[in-house]
Amino acid sequence: MIGTGHFSAYLTLLLEGAAITLELSLGALILGTAGGVMLGLLRTTRIRALHALPLAYVEIVRSIPFLILLFFIYYGLPLALNTDIPAYPAAIAALSIYCSAYMAEVVRAGLQSVPPGQAEAAAALGLRYRQIVRLVILPQAMRLMVPPTIGVYISTIKESSLASVIGFVELLGTGNEIRESNAGRGTGGALVFVAICYFVICFALSRLGRSAERPRAGWAR
Repeated sequence: MIGTGHFSAYLTLLLEGAAITLELSLGALILGTAGGVMLGLLRTTRIRALHALPLAYVEIVRSIPFLILLFFIYYGLPLALNTDIPAYPAAIAALSIYCSAYMAEVVRAGLQSVPPGQAEAAAALGLRYRQIVRLVILPQAMRLMVPPTIGVYISTIKESSLASVIGFVELLGTGNEIRESNAGRGTGGALVFVAICYFVICFALSRLGRSAERPRAGWAR
């Protein structure tokens, strides 16, 4: 374990790494959620010709290990495009793609869980399809999408630790650098601190999700 003196010296570096992880994850979650909503809406649209492309995207991304996806973007695309892709854009792109595929299924399932009678009643009142989705279906579906969305977010945050494999120094990368640069000096506590940080982030997010569910439970009663 890290001694008191060593820990105080490395604490700032580890906290900076945690901040970088949060920044990376937040960017990926925003982009991934936006992409997932669009893909999910396409999966449920009445135009069947638009179903195939998002379906193929979701199935392919969900069937590929995230590490392979990360390697493809960081190593494969530069070869195909004859250019360099820095570690940060590669990491945030891979995480966004990963998040969007899973969020697309969350959105699709949420939209399809709303009883068809709701849309039929809205259509009978003269609302257009976009208005029905925005004013009738989405507000009800969002209540049901909170738990799986939190699960996708937590999974994306944990997968962000793999960005260290391509040389991006975030929380885990910082912990590994401390451990490798101080071999034999009892720096195993750095990785313990890294694990604690991930636990705190993910646990706080799960508690936030539970808090968001409470109004729905009360409303249902």
